[in-house]
Order: sequence, then structure tokens, then C-alpha cells
Amino acid sequence: MPAYRSTQATVLTFTPEATWPVTGYRTTCPPGMLALLEKAWDTRPGRRPRGGPDYLPTKSLRDLLTLIDPDITSVQTNPRDPAWLRARAEVDPDLLLIALSAWASSRVAPHMPDTDWYSQLEGAGQLEWVPEDLDLTRHGLHANGTANPPTHVFNLLPSLVAEHLTSSGLQLLGHHRDLRLGPTRADGRRTLHLGAPETLTDEDGSAGASVDVLTFHLETVPGVPEVHLHVDLNMTRLATRPVEYVPRRGFSDPTAKVLLSAKEGFVHRRERPMLLQSRVTIRRRGESSTWAWEPGVAEILARLTHHQPPSLDQLRTAPGDAAAQPFAAHLVHSTGMTYRYPDKDGTPPTRSVHDHPVGNGYQPRDHMEVLAQVAHQLEEKGLAPLAPTPKARTRAKALLPLELPDAPTYEIEVWASSDRTWQGLQVAAAAKLGLTPGQSTETSAGFTGPLNVTLHRCDPRDLTAGLPRSTNPDKVARRAEYERSETERTARIAEAFPRLAEPIVCIVEMEGPAYFSRTRQGDPKKLFKKTLPALGRNVQCLRPITPANPNPSKAALAKRFADTDFATSDIERAASALNDALRQAGHLPKIAVPQGIDGPFELITVWLVPAGERMIVPILVRQHTHEEPTAQLMPTPGSSTEHPMPLTALPEALTAGRGRVATRTSRAALAEFITGALALDSTADRLLLVRRARMSDRDIWPWLQDGRIAFDQLVLPGVDMTDPAVTPAIRKPGDQPGLRIIRLRERSDRDAVPRSFGVTEEMVRVGEESEELIPVSKFGRFSGVVQVGERAFWGINPRSAQNQISLGVTKLDPAEPGNRTKTCSNPASLEIVPAFLQEGDNPADWAMYAQAQRRLHAHTTIATTWPAIAHLAGLMEEYIL
Repeated sequence: MPAYRSTQATVLTFTPEATWPVTGYRTTCPPGMLALLEKAWDTRPGRRPRGGPDYLPTKSLRDLLTLIDPDITSVQTNPRDPAWLRARAEVDPDLLLIALSAWASSRVAPHMPDTDWYSQLEGAGQLEWVPEDLDLTRHGLHANGTANPPTHVFNLLPSLVAEHLTSSGLQLLGHHRDLRLGPTRADGRRTLHLGAPETLTDEDGSAGASVDVLTFHLETVPGVPEVHLHVDLNMTRLATRPVEYVPRRGFSDPTAKVLLSAKEGFVHRRERPMLLQSRVTIRRRGESSTWAWEPGVAEILARLTHHQPPSLDQLRTAPGDAAAQPFAAHLVHSTGMTYRYPDKDGTPPTRSVHDHPVGNGYQPRDHMEVLAQVAHQLEEKGLAPLAPTPKARTRAKALLPLELPDAPTYEIEVWASSDRTWQGLQVAAAAKLGLTPGQSTETSAGFTGPLNVTLHRCDPRDLTAGLPRSTNPDKVARRAEYERSETERTARIAEAFPRLAEPIVCIVEMEGPAYFSRTRQGDPKKLFKKTLPALGRNVQCLRPITPANPNPSKAALAKRFADTDFATSDIERAASALNDALRQAGHLPKIAVPQGIDGPFELITVWLVPAGERMIVPILVRQHTHEEPTAQLMPTPGSSTEHPMPLTALPEALTAGRGRVATRTSRAALAEFITGALALDSTADRLLLVRRARMSDRDIWPWLQDGRIAFDQLVLPGVDMTDPAVTPAIRKPGDQPGLRIIRLRERSDRDAVPRSFGVTEEMVRVGEESEELIPVSKFGRFSGVVQVGERAFWGINPRSAQNQISLGVTKLDPAEPGNRTKTCSNPASLEIVPAFLQEGDNPADWAMYAQAQRRLHAHTTIATTWPAIAHLAGLMEEYIL
């Protein structure tokens, strides 16, 4: 396997001599027109008021305007913006009035059906187009040296890149792609679909469609003067068979994304070929469920289009047919969705449902092929791939020693109705955890070894069954019935399993959400998460292990765990449940001391967790070399004093509702809480790991923003750095001895951290009979830390053992459709910025220390998104219900 000493990120930057002039016009919404629309919007029944400026519902309007005229290059969310609309040429005012009228009647004022919006808007003012000349390559710098592109660059560049590729064409692996523009985004991001969706049916009969998608967006890196244009290769999977189950995210009804398209245009033929995005809401009420369009562009187009709008019944029962209509609706697959197998000759299939057959992820060669071809097409615009980045030079270890408690003892309750699950846990404890079976009975099983574990079997009877769903048509009555059902189940659980004197962990055998949806019952998992911690039991759920097939096929036999009739996957699930249970019982590694630190050391993180509408739970976690991990919550009116508690006690505190504060009204108290975590009066060596998302809000800690981090010049939380009248006090390392701060940003935070792959150059022969050698670049998966700026690093995790696909496989060759069923591992990059260090510290050493923490776990061998302490804090989100 080649050694990769450098990485190539999927990023383009402008060359020093590049120019990209854009000549066009801009305009704002006429005041009279805006006043008319806002007056109607203010009178709309049921409109939810907001705390700040109550802008009109312009998302659907932005999609519509971008669609109907190819000359429109960008649309801002706020119609008061001086550059609300940008266009290459002055737009036909009649076309704009038609679009605005349809939007006003369907989204702004559906309660005023008799209003002639066209006439009213026409008489309320005219758009005035102002000429402007822009150069997308020019930008300034923040005071800390970070690139500072003007707003129009963020708004225009991604869309103009996508449009340029659409007109110039794109080939991948020698195959031409029929490109289609994707939906617009308020933040300027733009997607480009690389062709039409292609249907795939795998060997098991699972069917679905997929299409490759590029996303373009601009990002900055602290201290780096260049703007980064990210070229992200992703995949959109689509349904072609009836949907059996749609998972619910959060507390509201399940939703599903829908992409809308029309081959001959929605309204007229001059439209650009483009996809629009809408959503449907699935409301489950007892034995039935209904689908409804969410307010947006779909309902506006229904008033304008000459096509028959999509049928929701068809989208639900035959999504493949809905995707083939002139006004097509493509149902987007999301993780957890399942689909029904079709009957064969009127005979039901042996299996009722299947997952999507297309696996996610791409190979390094796929990402690099896309980057190379896109860069070739954009070379004339002065865009080129970011130079390969060498591995960071560091003395720190990439793998920290895993020091675990010496022979600790843990008691675990197992609420298992089936003997099969009880037996599977015992097999997993012996074979996967490396423990020696000891004394056991029908209701207990002991194990010894590096740790001593006793499993106690309990019979939950029907307590783990689904909760009954009300069929009452009245929403208030339906909710009251559900709450009565929860209260009754909670009382029965407390009666059967009273509070323990000492807290333990409980593994609960319980069906998954798809089962409860299929059987029209409520999923009781959240109820258990909310109820059991108050009874002295932290919760780990495990889906039942099914009985062995009495007539297994050769393929099934090959997937069995050694010397058992259990499937390997079932033993893996049981082992994961045991390991997670031990984690919740406090079986955690001791923290490792960073390079160059002698004596005690403390690791700290503050984790902000959303807790419903406009509420947040700040969690402070500390790990010390000489103490057990502790957690602390913010004081609230209901709990005016909060002291540090063992990490194992945090679930009970969270389920009791402690630590919840209002997002807007508690900013000052939150800033004070974070400041307390810095321990400003201490001189001990300590490191605060802080996540950029949520924390860098201007009212919390704006110093964490890309353009405001001044390295080793600390500004405390709560200081409004945007106010020109405020001169913030700056603290330097000598003022705060022992303190270090590292800012973390994950890839899932708006995809701001690019994917990076190892790159090396090999000499190969030109041909079989030639001795001439030429250099050829080879790409693969890289792990480690690379330095991209003075204080900016990208930490990349190693590939997990579950995804070991050969690097020669590609998903971009249409001649090899079977490769799309494979799941490939994409690197989980983490941006690591050592923002505040002490004199003599090596930033690369501290970046590597944070990176190595991502593998410092006892409960999993897979490297996590976050360093261990932040990962533990993030896992507590499951108890905030």
C-alpha cells in the first residue's frame, strides 16, 4: 500500500492573476410593493410571530424567480436588501409580476382569495435596475488575515460556477454527463445534478434510483488569506417503490424531501433546466396516515404550470411513476426509510420490506476525478485545485495509550423477554469483550477478566410493548390520551422496577421504530430514556436477536459467528450494546497527558444542546488526570445551584429537566458559565475544546468566528466584538498561565471542512514494451493531521474496518452499475484550530493531541467525529427529551 505524505482536498482557489468580471444589474423591492405585501402578511391567521424582524416567507419566491428567468443570477432572502435581485440583464417586469402575484396569493395571503394581486402589485411601484460591475476574484482580509469575500461573491460564485459547467459540459471517466441545476440556497450554495436518476435493482430485488450531485460553496479558514471553493461529490437516492416507513426526526411529524422537475419547463420554455425542492409531511393518526405538501414552491407552481401537478397518492404508492410524469416529483430517500417488495404473480414476497439498494459514499479516485474535470473546465476562470498539503510535522503521538481502570466491577440489568437475546449477550461478552464466563444461573451470568461484569436478567413482561395510538380526530384529545398512556406505563415501570440504591445500567430489549410504525403503535424508547434514569438506571436499547433459520443457505452459514448459530451481525450488535452500557456505567479511559506537560492536567469541554423551541442545555464536562470525569449544568430558576456531579449521574439530571435555559434571554448567563469553565484564576495546565457551531454566536463567544480569532489574544465570552464602540480587553498567555483553547469544527457543520485524500506520485511505464517512465498520481485514504494555515489543521480519521472496498472500484462508470450497491468510506474531517496556546507550545503537537483523542475510547474501535470528551458530552443529547 502506498505511503501518502500529502493530501489533496476537494477545494479550488483562484490563482493570483485570475479575474472573473461580472456585468449586470441589481434591484431592491419597491417600498410600496413591500408595504402592501407586509400588510397582508401581518393579517394572515395562524402566522407565527418571531422575536426579530418578521421577514416575508421568501424561500419559495427565491426558488421561483431563479427558475423562471435564466438571467436572474441571485435572489436574497430579505427583499429590503439593496441587491435583492441580481441579473445579467433587466428582467421582463410582466414575468416578475406574474411570479410575485402567484407567490402572494399562495404563500403571503391565502386568506385573501379574491385579491387581484397582479393589479395591486403593478400599481405599488416599479423595480429600478442599477448597473454594476463586479469581479468575483477580489476580496479583502479580516484583521487576523482570514479571507473576507464581499457578500456578492458568496451569493454569485457557486451559482455561476454551476451554470458555467452546465453550458460548457462535463465528462467523467470519458462519459458525458447531462447536467441539471439543483435548488438555490439562501447562503449562496448551489447543487448540480450529474445526469438523470438511474434505477437499480440488486440481487435481492431491492430497487431504487440515484443520481450523482455536486455542491459548490465558499468557505474560509482562520488565518488563511485565500477563499476556498468546495467541490463536494454527493449522492441523492430516490424512491421507486411504495414507502413502508419514513422515520421521524425530532418531536414533530415525519417529513420527506421531494425534488420537482419538468422537462419542458414548469411555466414556459425559456426556463433553465432546473430542479426545485419541496417537502411533504406525513401525519400518522392511529391506523391511518396522510401526506400533505408543506407550504412552498410546489403550491405556487400548481397555480402557474400548464402541467398536471404531482399527485401525493401516486408519490406515496408509486413513486417511480410520479418521477416519470411531465411535472415530475422524485421522493428523496433518507436514512431509515424502507420500501415494500412487489408481489410476484399475486403471491406476497417472503420478505415484506427492503432498504435502498444504493450504498452511500464514493472512492478517493471518484472525488479526485470530479475535482480534476471540474478544474479543467474552470481553468479559464482562473480556478485551480488547492496545492497538495503535506503531513503536519509533530512530535505528538497519533495513538494515545488506552489506560483503563484496573479490574473494576459492574452490574448490568438485562430486560430481555427472549432467551435468544439473553444468550447472544453472553456469547458477545465472552467472545467479543474477551471475558471469561463465571458462575451463572437462569437469571444471572458472571464474567471475569480485565473487568468483572455480572448480567442480571429481568422480565419486562409487556412494559417494552408499543404505546397505543389514539384515533380521536381532535388534536387536544388525542394528545391527552397519549399522555395518559405514558403516565400509566411510567407508573407500571416504577412499580415493577423501583429505584435502586446505587445507579447501574440497564440493557432493554426493544423493537426498533420501523416495527412500531408498521404495527401502528407509539415507540416507547423515549419514554424509557425519560423514566429509567430517575429509577437509578441509565438506558441502553437492543433490538431482539431473532432465532436461527432452521434451513440456512450457504450464504447465511458463511455469515454465522464462529461455532454458534448466531449471525455475526447479531453478536456485533450485542457487543456494541454491552460496550455502550459499560460506557454509561463509567468504564472510561483515563485522559492522556499531552506532549511537554509534566504533572496534573485537565481536559474541559462545554457542549450546547438544543432542547426544544428556543431552549438550550449547556453541559460542562471535565476530565482530570487524578479524578473521575465530572459534569455540571447551568443554574436555572428551578435549580439555582448546580454542583459538579459524576458523569454517570448526568442522565438523571437531564431527564429531570435541569439545566434548560432560554436561548435568547440567557446569553449573558451562558457567557458567564463558559467563562467559569476557563478557570481564569487557575495556573494549572488545562485545555478547553470548544465547538464552533452554536458557540460562536455574537452574543455568546464571537471571538470563535473565523474572522475574529486573534491567535493567543483571548477575548472572553459575552463581549460583543461587532460593536464599534466596544474595545474588548485582550488577554495573552502570560495573563492566563496554563490555559489552552482549541476550536473544533466538524464537516457536518455546513460541510465547511472539505474531504481530503492521500496523494502520492509513482513512476509507471508508458506501455508494456516501453522503458519510458512517466509520473502518475495515486489517491487513497489518508489518516492523520495536515496543516493548512498558521494555526489551522485538518484531522482525518482512519478508515473503519467495516468499509474495506478496493481502491480500484469506481461508482462513476455507467458500465459498472453494480458498484453503486457498495458502501464506501468517506473521510470524516475535523478542523482543529489551536486558538490560544502558551509560549513555547507547538500548534501541530496540540492539533495532533486533539486528533488522537478521537480514538481514545473503550466502547468502540471506530474513530469518532469528536475528541473523546466532546464525544461523551454529545452522547448525552439522547437524554434531553
